[in-house]
Amino acid sequence: MIREVLRFIIKSNLVIEVIDAREPDLTRSKMIEKFALNRNKKVLIVLNKADLVPRDILEGWKKIFEREGFPTVYISATMHLGTKILRDKIKEVLRGNEGTVIFVGYPKTGKSSIINALKGSHSASTSKIPMAHGYTKAIQKFKIDSKIYAWDSPGIIPPDGNELEKVIRGVNVDKLEDSVKAAIMLFERIRKYNPNAISETYGIEFNTPYEFFEKLALRRGWIYKSTKEPNIDEAAKAFIRDYHKGKIIYYVPPLSMIDDKNSSL
Repeated sequence: MIREVLRFIIKSNLVIEVIDAREPDLTRSKMIEKFALNRNKKVLIVLNKADLVPRDILEGWKKIFEREGFPTVYISATMHLGTKILRDKIKEVLRGNEGTVIFVGYPKTGKSSIINALKGSHSASTSKIPMAHGYTKAIQKFKIDSKIYAWDSPGIIPPDGNELEKVIRGVNVDKLEDSVKAAIMLFERIRKYNPNAISETYGIEFNTPYEFFEKLALRRGWIYKSTKEPNIDEAAKAFIRDYHKGKIIYYVPPLSMIDDKNSSL
């Protein structure tokens, strides 16, 4: 899959990297950014799911990325907010020239929602290219503007990193070796930035993450028939899915990233 992404980056004039506004640093791919820049491709960062994060936090992250040399916008594709801003920024980065862009990002960052939003009355499919083995549809090039086209491609970066990073980057929960361990790591990260997020979302009182998953399983009727014990594995998977659906309110402030980097020096 990654080879397909890299191949279409080479074919494009602009790479649009879609990241999750709640976890900007963990959902960006510095490998993709480096690959694109080394081939003289421009990279535009889109902070998606902006409706889940306060504006001052979004502005803070925007300043950080722009300081690194990446033009940045924030939008909410599901709420249809910021699509025109994104379209105008694409024109600006391409300096009014004709060009083709590719959207890339980890799973669950909302890349497809952005593409669908741009495929409104202002766009139209213009061509199809058969996709590589393993894909079920053709890559389409569609029109964003009179001079700008985009590949409607998979553009999905395979989730990598440690267990927590893989979860945040959208790994399929059914492919996790230990879904409970991964969910506990996500649980602890969420509580680090919003201590009340989980209790407010689920209305469950608990002392430990394990107790929370037990109670969630019991509440939803996930019980092993043989032992009558709560199925915490199913509860852990549901928790991870709820995170990706934006049901749990938390976000990482930009200063946290700076502080983390300084503490590691």
